[in-house]
Amino acid sequence: MDLQEEKMKLVEKIQSLDNVIRGSIYEMKRYCGKPNCICARAKKPHKSLALSFSYKGKTKLIPIKKEQIPGIKARMNDYKELKAAIDELTRINAELLRSEQ
Repeated sequence: MDLQEEKMKLVEKIQSLDNVIRGSIYEMKRYCGKPNCICARAKKPHKSLALSFSYKGKTKLIPIKKEQIPGIKARMNDYKELKAAIDELTRINAELLRSEQ
């Protein structure tokens, strides 16, 4: 397979990976501050899940449900595939540039 064919396959793969997420899943523990809440009486904090990611240099947190974790992890794996495909595309473009000389 020549470099142009490899490039076209990578571009198709990149286009198919349009549902990516880059980030981390965190379990947060906190006390709500309500005096009558069970977290205050039992000294046991509330637990919640969040997706953490960076956007324009700022960390964003999005609350998520436990049931969403498998889907989010699949999207995070898609991000890794996308990053690898972009790296490979960079290599191919560099080789094509070299062959133009």
